[in-house]
Amino acid sequence: MKTPSRLPGRIILLLALVPVLLVPLIKWDAEATPPKKPDAPPAVVGVANAVTTELAPVHWAPGSVISRRDAKVASEQEGRVVRVVEVGQKVRAGEPLAVLDDTALALQERQGEADLARIQAQLDMAARQEQRYAQLAAQQNIARAQYEQLRADRDMLAQDRARAQALLAQTRHRRTQMVVRAPFDGVVAERSVQLGEYVDTGAPVARLVDTGAQEVRVRAPVDLAEHLAVGMPVQVSVGRRDTANASNAKYRTHPVSALVPVGDEASRQLELRIAMDTGELPVGTAVDVGMPGARKRSVVAVPRDAVILRREGDYVLRVASNDTAERLPVKTGTEVGGLVEVQGAVKPGDRLIVRGGERIEAGQAVSIQPDLSRATASR
Repeated sequence: MKTPSRLPGRIILLLALVPVLLVPLIKWDAEATPPKKPDAPPAVVGVANAVTTELAPVHWAPGSVISRRDAKVASEQEGRVVRVVEVGQKVRAGEPLAVLDDTALALQERQGEADLARIQAQLDMAARQEQRYAQLAAQQNIARAQYEQLRADRDMLAQDRARAQALLAQTRHRRTQMVVRAPFDGVVAERSVQLGEYVDTGAPVARLVDTGAQEVRVRAPVDLAEHLAVGMPVQVSVGRRDTANASNAKYRTHPVSALVPVGDEASRQLELRIAMDTGELPVGTAVDVGMPGARKRSVVAVPRDAVILRREGDYVLRVASNDTAERLPVKTGTEVGGLVEVQGAVKPGDRLIVRGGERIEAGQAVSIQPDLSRATASR
């Protein structure tokens, strides 16, 4: 007969070795498992409240910064240019822009002075003769007609003197006009003549622009005339509002300085002038002007910084009662004075994140920092 199998003994031996083998495996697994990270601290944010306010739809129209004093200064005389200002030169009112050759007028002035001196000498002689003839006529030593003829000759000489004085004054005036002077303070934007050229009467010499007298010229549909008035504040945007860099646009508020309530028959538009601060923008700068397009209406508005713009849709982040961020999709509307009309689940009084919300996800804990918050009052 065969001996009994040793299988049960081997099984017992393996069972005894299992705890010994499992201890290193358990230790290795504990070392390989990373420790659980602590919870991230709440994100520090600044908040502002949504408000109820009255806003009007804004009509945007392109405009340009111009100068109220922009002139092409012309010469009142003809002549050869002997001196002319340089482009970009600043001049004061009364300073010369161009100087013309006045040699011919100088000679004419000398001739006029000589004619006046000759007539004056003749008039002095006639005056002395009149005195002598008056004595002879009183003694009846000469005929009365001779005396009256002498007086008539003297009066004619007096008129010749007046005419010579007028001609001399005209010549001197023309000489002063040979210097084309600036009518106001400004900068020479361009010059129309060069040194040595001959200019005719009325020909432009230089373009003078007063860069300190600025305003915006813009045209608007005649339908908006009832919503516009002189002194009304409007928005002036410097930069491209309709591009991806629209956030770089700078907004300023300026009053309407002039309104021309006459629409063009072809374009059906009227002209507005917007007052600007001295030297605020270079003349020729392209701007956009936002003006009321309808009557004001009551809307829910939020600060511009509260709206986060994304391709998939705009949204705001509201701070819930448990200090976590909530994402609320919104549709934006009219924007006036830093406030944007929103349509959605936003309610007046909601605390909206305006600082530090670019990387915050929905449900993330936040901590409100008073120094970063911005109070927004209802208007």
